[in-house]
Amino acid sequence: MLDFFTELRGTREEGIKLSVLSIINQKGGVAKTTTAVNVAHAWAKLGKKVLLVDLDPQASATRSIFGDREFDYTSFDLVLNQKPVKEIIQHSEGFGVDVIPGEILLSGVDIQLAAQFGREKFLRKSLVPVKSQYDAIIIDCSPTLGLLTVNALMASQEIIIPICPEYFSLKGIELITDTLNNIRSGLGHSVHIKGIVITRFKNRKVIKSVIEKVTQTYGLRVFSEFIPDNIVVEEAHHNHLPVAKYAPRSKAAKSYDALAQELLV
Repeated sequence: MLDFFTELRGTREEGIKLSVLSIINQKGGVAKTTTAVNVAHAWAKLGKKVLLVDLDPQASATRSIFGDREFDYTSFDLVLNQKPVKEIIQHSEGFGVDVIPGEILLSGVDIQLAAQFGREKFLRKSLVPVKSQYDAIIIDCSPTLGLLTVNALMASQEIIIPICPEYFSLKGIELITDTLNNIRSGLGHSVHIKGIVITRFKNRKVIKSVIEKVTQTYGLRVFSEFIPDNIVVEEAHHNHLPVAKYAPRSKAAKSYDALAQELLV
């Protein structure tokens, strides 16, 4: 069992280039979107050109960045209608990143894609025209493991899995790794688990237990930078700012900046 997870997680020595990274967890409330938007901003501050793809029907990343602004085209048009990606990309001055917005119509994409040939690779093909223009592409995944998330994984080289230790379960990681195994065996595409990000932590004793379970069961890397449960993160969302701009001295801002650096290693 561990041999499979060793292959999935990859190693630093393999020199996997960070190009397309999905942030995934089918459980809500684990700061998946918060991690996506704040890591994207942190990388932009480091001089990287970043594209953030909102593939979540809740469009939380889009609302966090742009508020209630509406768009002519979204990731729905990219995946389902093969709309040219350059016509969909929006730029955020506040976050310093380019964005492919999400929307509620994504909730029906799995059914609409079901009968289409090559449906698992629509996103990957759609990103080809711009992929070389970015240092990193971050995909904020849907909180399900359906065709929409499979599209994200087929477009990705690596994933990170945010988990909240207060209600942590190994089952979520098992479901994700089963999906990665199916993609590898059925579609011939390997996606590496870059590591686990602990978010919304309050109790270091609980974290110690979670780290032991993850490392002993799967041999996965747990990033050393933990993201605290901090009200300024939600306030930053409501003000459509990265937490590093909203509250630059806060623990959350410093933690996301440190995590962004750690992800580059």
